[in-house]
Amino acid sequence: MTGHALPSKLADEVACRVGIGLPASRKDVVASAIGRVMARRGIDDSSLFLHRLGLDQDLTDDVIAAITVGETHFFRDPDQFQLISQAILPELRLRRPDGSLVRIWSVGCATGEEPYSLAILCDEEGLLQDVRISAADVSRRALATAKAAEYGEWSLRNTDRKLKDRYFTSGEGRFRLNERLRRQVGFAHLNLGAVELPAPERGLADFDLILCRNVLVYLDASTVRRIARQLFACLADGGWLLTAPTDPPLWKYAPFETSITSAGVVYRRMIAHGDAPRGSTAGVASILGHKKPVAHVSPPRACGMDERKTPDDKAFKAIARQIRWRYELGETREAQRLAAQAVQSHPLSAELHFLQGLSQMADGQTDAAAAALRRVVYLDARLAAAQFFLGVCLTHSDPQASQRAFENVLQFCLSRPPRERVALMSEATAGDLAERARREIGKIQRGRGSKRL
Repeated sequence: MTGHALPSKLADEVACRVGIGLPASRKDVVASAIGRVMARRGIDDSSLFLHRLGLDQDLTDDVIAAITVGETHFFRDPDQFQLISQAILPELRLRRPDGSLVRIWSVGCATGEEPYSLAILCDEEGLLQDVRISAADVSRRALATAKAAEYGEWSLRNTDRKLKDRYFTSGEGRFRLNERLRRQVGFAHLNLGAVELPAPERGLADFDLILCRNVLVYLDASTVRRIARQLFACLADGGWLLTAPTDPPLWKYAPFETSITSAGVVYRRMIAHGDAPRGSTAGVASILGHKKPVAHVSPPRACGMDERKTPDDKAFKAIARQIRWRYELGETREAQRLAAQAVQSHPLSAELHFLQGLSQMADGQTDAAAAALRRVVYLDARLAAAQFFLGVCLTHSDPQASQRAFENVLQFCLSRPPRERVALMSEATAGDLAERARREIGKIQRGRGSKRL
């Protein structure tokens, strides 16, 4: 294979062996990453590489690290941790009056920052002794780091100073988590793409809360469908599931009660009638303070708008036109005001959230714009325009998340006819936007290269 491009079928096979479904848009990127691993290892024969991949765990971990984004840190996506603290844990405590343990599962835990963040959060709420936290990942190398529970400053960049002082022992630029919290988290190897769930014999069932964030984005559509059903089956009655903003929506694959919140999509397995204790039968909407839950949302068209209608479609279109007109006139503050009002009346409208985000972005409010665009993605993950502008918003604050957003754009646009107009961005075609996404990905990768130098 020396001197020749790595065939895409080898990339598919390698991804399958390590438990990752490979979308078409990522095949070239993954093939290049695998080629670099083979070059470092001095392997130029694909059959030998595949043979060694099944026997050499260190090589497998090299491949996993090369084709996934291992970026994580403590309290990543703080809005979700706030939601867990203020809404989910109190509700779970209410449903555990007999003192039985609350069971939490961190799927795709990487090097452990997420489950340990949960342990810290539970301790802050006085619940640490009442929970059992399990964590799993496909990389044994990452799990070894997680079990050591020792981190650098970068992993703690989003952690309050008081929490760092309270829960970590520092020395020589490293931070070691207190033993008391380390003991509260159990780690296990898991290939989510291959394992059959639930698995009660392994303790993988009846969870009250599951976090599966930044995992599903690496899996193909058929695998996502299967895992959505499996995660639903792994939840106890009334159990909760949180995914990441860039993960595909799951509401169409399993009978979750689903709500869109400021922290993202929240899924829940409904409590069976007659099984819930008094005071605990409220649905997602009432517990999270959200006006209207989303249930059984039908799949949207690929690069087009979701076909759901608002109660008064003519009035809704007039509102959207007025907001867009104000935006195009440069009256961004007025556009923001109108969009904020409209979103209150139509909280499930991806278009209104999109217009709100565009107006905030034009006014320099990139954090607020990113939050609005994430809400668009929660509502309809296939809206390439929202993914593109989300990537722009995150370019400087979170380059890795920005690159994932642009890769999503590339995937969506390559699946459509090149001349098809992009929903919410009618001046662009799928081909145009794909090329723009490629350029943005190139800029991010060149920026990382220059920093390493």
